[in-house]
Amino acid sequence: MRQRALGDPVSEGHRVWEWIQRVRPLHPCLDLWRPTADSPQEAEQSPPITQDHFLKHIQQAQVDWESESFGVAPAFSGQINQGNKLTLSFNMPNPGDASIGLMIGEALGAALDTSEDLADALMHTTASTFTPNTIGGLSRSDHPTRNLNRDGPYPFYYTPGWKMFFASDSPHHQRATQLATAIAPVGNGAIFTFGTPDTYPTILNQW
Repeated sequence: MRQRALGDPVSEGHRVWEWIQRVRPLHPCLDLWRPTADSPQEAEQSPPITQDHFLKHIQQAQVDWESESFGVAPAFSGQINQGNKLTLSFNMPNPGDASIGLMIGEALGAALDTSEDLADALMHTTASTFTPNTIGGLSRSDHPTRNLNRDGPYPFYYTPGWKMFFASDSPHHQRATQLATAIAPVGNGAIFTFGTPDTYPTILNQW
């Protein structure tokens, strides 16, 4: 998932915290969020992360990086060593950019593969929380990746995904509409489904 920054990192942190609260009911492994730690043992002993602790993680990362451009992995959900890791970056690669990523663990990944309703709910919640910003998609890491040096960047803005969001004024909206197997309007655009978690690369190769 990717979004454009709305303001300073703390303001963005509040927005991401709101997103965490909204995705918690979607699946049991999204319910409990803990701060990232230096060891599995330390993570196991950590209490659930609070909003204050979450925002302090972001502020401390900016201090540690000594730069307006910085990244941080403030929290994770699910089981230790098998959970879902939240990553944030600010002013990277360009000033004013911000991004949020969720590295999905095995349990949530299996649930998303077998429940399109869950995948739709996760995408809809993300798009509606961060609208009108640029939202990315839901993709699997076991598909071959594009050789950017040889083949150039993807023709659309994001890494390819099973489900992808495009704003109504995006230059990619029309082509996404032509290739999608399902379209669900949300926020300032729509969530486009391209086949299944197994087949979406084949469909997107037609882009």
